[in-house]
Amino acid sequence: MSDTNESPALLKKVQEMLNEEKWTRAALSNYSTTQFKELDNVLKEAKEARLFDELRQLCEDHLVHTKTSIIGLYLAGMASLSRQIIDDTALVNLVTIFADNKKSNIVKYLCERILDYGESKFALRTLGDCYRADNEEDALYGIWERLVKVDYEEADLAKALAERYEKQGNIESAVDYYKKALHRYIGKQLFSNIKEIWEKLLEYCPEDIDFFLHVEKRIAKTISDDKAVLLLRDVYDSRLKRNELDTAITVLKIILDYDDDDKQARRDITECYRKKYAGHSQLEEYIRVSNLSQNWRNVHEAIIDFEKHIAFDKGSYVFHRTWGVGRIASVQGDEIVIDFAKKRNHSMSLKMAVDALAILSKNHIWVLKATWKKEKLHDKIKNDHIWALQNIIRSFGNSCDIKRIKAELVPSVLSAAEWTTWSVKARDSLKMDPSFGLSTENVDLYTVRDRPVSMEEKLYSEFKADRNFFDRAQTIRDFTSQKNAELDSDYFAEMFGYFTAYLKSYSQVDEFVVASYLLVKELIGRYPHLGAGIKMDFLELYEGIESPIDLFLNLKDSKLKEEFLRQIKLFVPGWTEI
Repeated sequence: MSDTNESPALLKKVQEMLNEEKWTRAALSNYSTTQFKELDNVLKEAKEARLFDELRQLCEDHLVHTKTSIIGLYLAGMASLSRQIIDDTALVNLVTIFADNKKSNIVKYLCERILDYGESKFALRTLGDCYRADNEEDALYGIWERLVKVDYEEADLAKALAERYEKQGNIESAVDYYKKALHRYIGKQLFSNIKEIWEKLLEYCPEDIDFFLHVEKRIAKTISDDKAVLLLRDVYDSRLKRNELDTAITVLKIILDYDDDDKQARRDITECYRKKYAGHSQLEEYIRVSNLSQNWRNVHEAIIDFEKHIAFDKGSYVFHRTWGVGRIASVQGDEIVIDFAKKRNHSMSLKMAVDALAILSKNHIWVLKATWKKEKLHDKIKNDHIWALQNIIRSFGNSCDIKRIKAELVPSVLSAAEWTTWSVKARDSLKMDPSFGLSTENVDLYTVRDRPVSMEEKLYSEFKADRNFFDRAQTIRDFTSQKNAELDSDYFAEMFGYFTAYLKSYSQVDEFVVASYLLVKELIGRYPHLGAGIKMDFLELYEGIESPIDLFLNLKDSKLKEEFLRQIKLFVPGWTEI
């Protein structure tokens, strides 16, 4: 702490500056950045003397009756920024004064000073206006990139950046910004903009089917089912041109989920099946018996019926509860002949087979156990855990937990001791390898991805699957701790919105409201731009708590408990008793 005589001297000096400004205020046209650099020296002295709060209070008192004091606005505003106080009214007013008076150099200087303390939508937007007016194109686009990262509703600039990168031939960056713009136009419900960008993305990243299917769900929820179907039609057409029949069929099924009376989609899916199973000996017969092309039958029932039937072809593997794994030897009319390990040349009707047998892929773990030599399978699984995980997970509808994986391997393939070592590597791969994803319904269930999943997507899926509030709190921390975490992504916005929703509407202050406050405050401390529009006061929140002890015990997160105590110490009178 500095000498006690020095503290009042600094405040007295500032008071004199304020008074002098009040009586002999220089014309705005005489202001230059030099005066603000001198005021920066005052701020430096105040910081060294630990007088920021007193300085801010002195200037705010002065501004009550002299609202346009340049010195008062600058010192109060910068002192607030230094203290990470979210209210930036003083600096906004100050910048506006100089912007209105066409003092571009000072406006730039003030905006850059604000940005020294973290990204600010206001400062970036204002700086962008200056660069545009001065025709500084490269600097303007640089500012727009920063603005798009902190303003999650800014769609037009994201689109402008995408178009610029597209012209430059940088398609990867163009796609990134087109995706950002698309999500933001969905929030604004601007369908013509959405459709335009959707077509661009289908041209530049047609393989990213997970993205398109994720987005169409948002469009259905935010705008309408009809608009989602319109866009899915584009996806279907692009897949069909590439002869990607499995994806085309998946898209048509989603269209039929929205409207099971869509006759065009029904005709299309029938034709897709004809192309996919062109070499199947019983194709037309199975279309006929399932009534797939007959509009009187429920289309979903017809699809299930057809897919069950079409799976029965020579060479396909099947499973029977009693006889185990078998292979279809022949299909003749309504009769199927199957070779089971202990029941060869077993004949049954097609109807009975559809009811009694499950079709297995050739890489199903049960097929591998039945057809590979035990030593060969043991060595392959032991030495290639990625291959093993992928095949086991896909064996069970592409959704499997560790318990099921263990049941399939121990003791039939691996010993209990081998499993202990093997499972450590397997768990690491399930968590970190981009070919594995998480179910959004259950955090314990893993899936295999056709397209590598980013860590952000994986954590988002984990967040969606988590049912526990405090698990979700840890997941959003993990998300933001990723190197180059995409805080302007749709994933982060949804996660962050989950916690801010607790602060916007609550009738009583419980552990979830307090935990949300502490977590949001922690994130705003690291990323100040997240705080726009969020007004928070711990003391006011604390006064609404019925039992601080019970609430403390209910905070099932050690970091949040620690921060709760710190906030009490900082803001609550008589904190030692508490």
